[in-house]
Amino acid sequence: MRSRIYIISFLFLLNSFAFGNLIRPSDGDELNYIHILFEWEQQPDAIGYNLQVSTNELFNNLILDVDETYTVYIDSDNFNWNDTYYWRVRSIMDCDGCEYGDWIGTSMFSISQSTPPYIDEGVEIESSTDIYQDDLLEDGYVAIGAFSPGPHSFIIDKYGNEIWNSGILLELEWMEWSGDGFMLNHINEYGNISGYSGLNYPYNTGTKINFDLDFLWSAPTPEIQVDMHEFKQISNGNYMGFQNEYAVGPIPSNNDMTENFQAIGYQADGVTPEFPWFGQKIVEWNSDHEVVWSWNPFDHFTMDDFDNYGGTWSMNVLAQNEYDWLHSNAFHFDEEESVIYVSHRHLSRISKIAYPSGDVIWNMGLPAEYNTGENNICTELGFSFQHNIQLLDDGSLLFFDNGNLSEMLLGDSNPTTRIRRIRVIDNSYCETIWEYELPPNLFGSAAGSVQLLDNGNYSIYTIGTGSVIEVTPEQEIIWKHTGNINSAWGWYYRAYKIPSIHPDAFSVIADNYTVDENSNNIIQISGNSLDFTIINKSGYSLPYRYMFSDLMDGGDQLFIYDEGSVDIEPYGSAELSFTVNSDAEITSTQIMLSIWPDYHEYALKELMFSVSLGSTLGDVNFDGLVNVLDVVLLVNSVLNGGSANDYPQADLNEDGLLNVLDVVLIVNIILN
Repeated sequence: MRSRIYIISFLFLLNSFAFGNLIRPSDGDELNYIHILFEWEQQPDAIGYNLQVSTNELFNNLILDVDETYTVYIDSDNFNWNDTYYWRVRSIMDCDGCEYGDWIGTSMFSISQSTPPYIDEGVEIESSTDIYQDDLLEDGYVAIGAFSPGPHSFIIDKYGNEIWNSGILLELEWMEWSGDGFMLNHINEYGNISGYSGLNYPYNTGTKINFDLDFLWSAPTPEIQVDMHEFKQISNGNYMGFQNEYAVGPIPSNNDMTENFQAIGYQADGVTPEFPWFGQKIVEWNSDHEVVWSWNPFDHFTMDDFDNYGGTWSMNVLAQNEYDWLHSNAFHFDEEESVIYVSHRHLSRISKIAYPSGDVIWNMGLPAEYNTGENNICTELGFSFQHNIQLLDDGSLLFFDNGNLSEMLLGDSNPTTRIRRIRVIDNSYCETIWEYELPPNLFGSAAGSVQLLDNGNYSIYTIGTGSVIEVTPEQEIIWKHTGNINSAWGWYYRAYKIPSIHPDAFSVIADNYTVDENSNNIIQISGNSLDFTIINKSGYSLPYRYMFSDLMDGGDQLFIYDEGSVDIEPYGSAELSFTVNSDAEITSTQIMLSIWPDYHEYALKELMFSVSLGSTLGDVNFDGLVNVLDVVLLVNSVLNGGSANDYPQADLNEDGLLNVLDVVLIVNIILN
């Protein structure tokens, strides 16, 4: 069977909307951010788009009037909290003449209120932000998770302006505020957010959301809530978090609280099991919410190891009638080496655990005289009550050393918090790669986080004054945000610097999309392939998956099924090309193209096509090109008495004959 070059037409349906619709924000949406993502469907013959936004539906008070090449536009400058807006889009058809198409729709959206101000005893307290070296700052925004007075999260720009928040499930005398009440405790390099929510407690105590506050996955066991300190999706696609595990243990005999316990009838002899202890079990769930792995600390640690110096045995323990033995607060799953690194705050211990066996490879921590283990490695480091352990790409460990016991362990004149970046050699000893000692006023006795940024800086959150700082490798503070934590809004937990709040933002453009003589929306293919461009409109480097299907029943199809993945850098693009099956005998079909960011499956775009076939004049050999080979074939056809009925694509002047005039015309096409 001879080859063909095709003209393809299709009905273009995006995200299950009728053709030509506005997509985001949907009509009536209430948004929780002021960096607004606008998205609409591709229009035929458009070389660009004109986007307008107004504060009224008559559009006589424009706050935005911009042109955009693709079908997604993000504005970060013109919108305010607690306001309502109207938007519309039209095609730009002719750049020189500024010819516009019709408006393809109008939608209304509103923006919710910002996080309530900091309040202390009824008085509003201002946060503050200082930029000391703007040119050294990593570009992006700071996301902060907080758990007091209720779980909530917010994101600020470098000037301290709030651009996103999760809302707070809370009612106080001086305010009422409602929302999803979500405290983020992890954001990964792809923009996935995980954390703890008070919504529908305790079903969402471990959950994954997106920036639109859609709950994408939640841990399944309401009877045992997921610990708020760390929950996230790990690299194998499953989910991991902490849950409390209980056992009966002794009460120390040489503690400041010993006599208090003995006074109410306990033995408190350091031997008799008589008091509830709890530690944090590590649990792994698959996407179907089934427990596929767990690690119980009571099976691997001895109760002889406990904190007897950091105040964890206190009146609070007596009042609550349970002892928080480990207070595990962070983990890092390393699929490559098949291990898990875990931080146990109350033991001032970091453990390396083999996965899936659960065997403890090493414990890093304090010398034996501090009741935290006889075989700890790297005891000379002297870190204590640490948070936020993580493995970096170079194999080093980075964590926030709170330093609660630094006076006792390191001889500091006052408790001192440090940032530690170390490398463990041969699973036995450590070398320090980088260390930063926070100023005395930034000492953080609890919580805290650190993040190595792409430009080599470190973003650090400390509960001391509720500050997030950015520090250069040379240990210079170049940016500082202070949230005044000595107030009702004080308890931040972690901070992450992120490039944008829309990691799912991308556009898909079909090449040569137009309208035919019958007013059908079509794509005119000049060669033998159907081509698309994917544009990453986010600040994240992401893989995009695609599936391309011919939906025609039976064996004869115009296109062969294809699927794959393309990596696209921030604000970059990639091309997809699908070749027409030259052996197909049918002249029409239905096609579907599905595309989504690999780590944001909810952002799936589905494009459906109605396909019809045609031919390209002058392409005698159907190779998608008009060149000298076609001239040779046409000349041979003329010399051999070929008919225009046999080769209609060779009859360039459409006179029903193949002759020297057609040869002249095809030569002119090539020369021009």
